[in-house]
Amino acid sequence: MRMRFLCLFIAMVMMPVLELKAEVIQVPDDHPTIQQAIDASDDGDVIEIASGTYNEIGITTDGKGITIRGHLDIDGVPTTIIDGQHQGILMNFSFEDGNDTRIEDLLFTRGGTDEYAAVVLFHARPIFTNCHFVENGTSTGIRFGGGVYNLNGAPQFHDCRFIDNQARWGGGYATWETGQPDHPVFIDCEFIGNMAQLGGAMTNMRSQPLISDCVFRNNLALQNGGALYNDGSDCCPHWNGSFTLRNCLIEENIAGESGGGLYNGFFGLPMIEDCTIRANMATSSGSGIASEIDMNPTLMANTICSNSGTADQISGNWTDGGDNDVLDACPECTGDLDGSGMVDVNDLLTQLAAYGNNDQGDCDADGDTDVNDLLMLIEAWGDCQ
Repeated sequence: MRMRFLCLFIAMVMMPVLELKAEVIQVPDDHPTIQQAIDASDDGDVIEIASGTYNEIGITTDGKGITIRGHLDIDGVPTTIIDGQHQGILMNFSFEDGNDTRIEDLLFTRGGTDEYAAVVLFHARPIFTNCHFVENGTSTGIRFGGGVYNLNGAPQFHDCRFIDNQARWGGGYATWETGQPDHPVFIDCEFIGNMAQLGGAMTNMRSQPLISDCVFRNNLALQNGGALYNDGSDCCPHWNGSFTLRNCLIEENIAGESGGGLYNGFFGLPMIEDCTIRANMATSSGSGIASEIDMNPTLMANTICSNSGTADQISGNWTDGGDNDVLDACPECTGDLDGSGMVDVNDLLTQLAAYGNNDQGDCDADGDTDVNDLLMLIEAWGDCQ
């Protein structure tokens, strides 16, 4: 009798644990569409989507704390593609979606409407990891954010790529206000080849994101902010445009008017530190950075060089936090094979692939890649000086 009671007690204790065990739902094996898999899921479940193209629009997680995960090729590029065929928004997130809603290893393409982006967040806080947003929107159609539009949310993006997206504001990504204590986060992301009227890669309106270890390259703003357009409001502390830009590379972006790299509009105290801002172009003011009268960014330990098209590489107010180099021409950096502003493992891998085969890792200009080039690269290891 005592043993039966003990077994019953153990079963009652273990039952909630068993019920909480995450289920892995396969698409298309278990459910033919992503939305049907989400509808069948519960908090804590993982939805794994096989490689392939899924022509779905209007996908919503309904506030569930789930992980939606695609597949990758051998290079880590998503092979699970959500293709909207220019028919509408691909995914919507609402205020019920928090940090326990996770989107991983997906490629979003050909999404958006006349008003909004391929992925839309409304007061939401999901976490995106290794997601690619490619060829979404149009420069005359979508108003906010070709790839992602965030309204009053605090999403996080880790190791994501925004490539060849278009919009009127923020070709790759746009935020309109952050009405909560948290703010958006971008870590190890790339913005390449995006286009907009304002903010070729990104528009930040009334928000204070952290942007760290990111690359902004070859983006185009027809007006202001080749890479980033930033604006704020003096009505509320959390609506100012005080972003933090840290250890980023901003290069070869173009603004048709001001701020070839960055444009700061109204009200904010941005922090820009340990960044390289080079080879950007503008025609009116601030080929590197342009700030209006109510903006006062603090610059610390940045290299700003070879920006062209205007009289000054930095225009408007700014506070010198020290250790900034503003140079007409960027110094040569031996060993920086990928132009990242530092000599690191990526350059080493490029050189090893070229070793004995071609001159792609040639540091001493003798026409080949050999041990002398390897020694020069190792000696130059670290940030370019």
